[in-house]
Amino acid sequence: MSWFFPQESAHPLVVHFPIALLFSAVALDLAAIALKQPGLHRIALWNLSLGTLGAGIAVLTGLRAEGVAKHSFEIHQVMELHKRLGIVTLILGLMVVSWRLKQRDRLSPRARIATIFLSTIMAGTLAWGAHLGGRLVYEFGVGGSFGAAMDLPTLHEHH
Repeated sequence: MSWFFPQESAHPLVVHFPIALLFSAVALDLAAIALKQPGLHRIALWNLSLGTLGAGIAVLTGLRAEGVAKHSFEIHQVMELHKRLGIVTLILGLMVVSWRLKQRDRLSPRARIATIFLSTIMAGTLAWGAHLGGRLVYEFGVGGSFGAAMDLPTLHEHH
């Protein structure tokens, strides 16, 4: 992918779609049950599948960016947890997508609850990882100058 994106800039460009798609998948599955609209499960599966594919790309680009980002030991600790949460999110997404596709999304009520439970855990790891990614960028300035901007004197205040 280096022919298209520099190593350090691809990750932030690709992470937002999987975040939106994976959260939407969980919300749609829950809505399908709450509204008794089984057709929403199919839309949820599409979002889950595309979101998991995107999560794979996000993990790959994140691993590449990790090697070039300058960082301290403290930042490294946050980056490691961010990476691990991304990998766990990807694995959980792959597990649920594989299970649902293997069954052609014709799941028993217990299996449906189990997949939604796993998807909800996946959404939790995704949320935590996304929060840490935001900290890396906006608090620590990894991959940009956002963190450095926090050290500048206040030139303008909003009231």
